[in-house]
Amino acid sequence: MAAGDGHRLLIAESDPSLRRLLVQRFSREGFDITEVSEPLIAGEKVAAAAPDLVLLELGGRHGFEALVSLREGSGVPVIGMLWAEPDADEAAALDLGADDCLARPVSFRHLVARTRAVLRRTLAPEERHLRFGELDIDLASRTVRVGADIVDLAAREFDLLAFLASHPDEVFTREQLLAKVWQSSADWQQRETVTEHVHRIRSRLEQDPSRPRWLLTARGVGYRFSP
Repeated sequence: MAAGDGHRLLIAESDPSLRRLLVQRFSREGFDITEVSEPLIAGEKVAAAAPDLVLLELGGRHGFEALVSLREGSGVPVIGMLWAEPDADEAAALDLGADDCLARPVSFRHLVARTRAVLRRTLAPEERHLRFGELDIDLASRTVRVGADIVDLAAREFDLLAFLASHPDEVFTREQLLAKVWQSSADWQQRETVTEHVHRIRSRLEQDPSRPRWLLTARGVGYRFSP
């Protein structure tokens, strides 16, 4: 989850093969994905999915109609994936409200990098932090503080804490956390991996790890973050 830090991404792409590859790549990067096969309904999906950014197919059958429709009701950041057509150029997409644009065939490496860059530019400072009293989780710098003290967490420990804190009071099973944070499953990785990481986070984060304040156990189910 290191790159995406749990940010929500809406992928609106009509090509099923490309859409599947985009979902796989961005899921591995730690993004929470909503996908739609029809770019024209991206604007409708924005209200329900509340994405931090939209990857939007531009050109093709509908030209820039999807972008115009989305911009009428939302200011969500948009990166256009542009078909190579005479009347579909990057300048036109930017004029119509896209925050960035890449020509097809899409380079996944560059698309991920552009997505991170647009999120850094557009997310308000308060959205880069998860604050719960004296606990401050900085998603941009990947640092955790309790009061003035920095909490030293390994990369995956930070990923797990940030994911749970992004969904306060929501209970997740170990299997769900393996899928969301490790992009793995119990078929490939032991469920105890999650338990071990929770114990490590508690030992570094909690004043009394045996009576945790933030990372709580939902007995017989999994774990939740208590704000």
